[in-house]
Amino acid sequence: MKVHHGFEEWQPDGRTVSSLGNYDGVHLGHQAILKRVVDCAQTLHVPSIAITFDPVPKKILNPQAAPQLIQTVEQRLRKLESIGIDHTIVLAFNRSLAGMRPEDFVNQFLVSKLRIKAFIVGQNFSFGHQKSGNVALLKQMGLKHDFEVEGIQEVLVGGIRVSSSLIREMIRSGRMKEAHRILGDPFSLIGTVIEGDRLGSKLGIPTANLKPENEILPANGVYLTRAVLDRESFQSVTNVGVRPTMGGTKLTIESHLLNYSGDLYGKHLELQFLEKLRDEIRFPNVEALKAQILSDIKQAEEYFSPQRHEGTK
Repeated sequence: MKVHHGFEEWQPDGRTVSSLGNYDGVHLGHQAILKRVVDCAQTLHVPSIAITFDPVPKKILNPQAAPQLIQTVEQRLRKLESIGIDHTIVLAFNRSLAGMRPEDFVNQFLVSKLRIKAFIVGQNFSFGHQKSGNVALLKQMGLKHDFEVEGIQEVLVGGIRVSSSLIREMIRSGRMKEAHRILGDPFSLIGTVIEGDRLGSKLGIPTANLKPENEILPANGVYLTRAVLDRESFQSVTNVGVRPTMGGTKLTIESHLLNYSGDLYGKHLELQFLEKLRDEIRFPNVEALKAQILSDIKQAEEYFSPQRHEGTK
């Protein structure tokens, strides 16, 4: 997939099939739209285009109410590529773009720049100044400018509408299995491993202290996770919290990688959150804390054991 920063980097070369959205999380609802974009583009033998924003509109229009994003831009682009999108145009959202009439946006960008043959969005899609544009307007303009418009129905999981706001609520409350179902993938944090106070090493249980790039973080607690390092995956247990037993006040994300030995400092790490084991609690002493950590690790080993997964087939 080729990434273009702004329409200035896009060179028209025939017709396209496109979609537009924030795509935060690239959840099952987004995926239904984007997979339809890919399928339609392949049928028509033209490129598939995803248009997204950085920053997202609310960061500019109403920063106090702007949501914490589920993914970094890097994660979002990686997921778009995995779906099969050929090109992604990342727009720097600003006041000028926010003030555009929807008709002007369609004429200037979708028709003149992208030369769209089809535009595929959610059925409740809105865009342009004060969100005055919608699917009905797009269809009217499509008749004039020779492009098709398709509004995809909302995706439901267990009768519940899939949305980024619902996923954020699940993450903040530590409901990782539910978030996984709606995202289609485990929620993950990415960042750099930094040096901490080496408490884990002192206890004989070394941990990687992650400085996350994501805005949203899981609820405090201990989680079963999968750590991805240099494209290699490791089973892991991760604590999100302030370490109350040690009198801590600063939030840390510390992960113990099972069956890993080596220096992680300065490395780029991804943590995929699979399931919450327990809340973070204050122990009476360090010995009790260590005993609980060892118990957490044992539970992780049982969770990841091949025998367990064979039994669930």
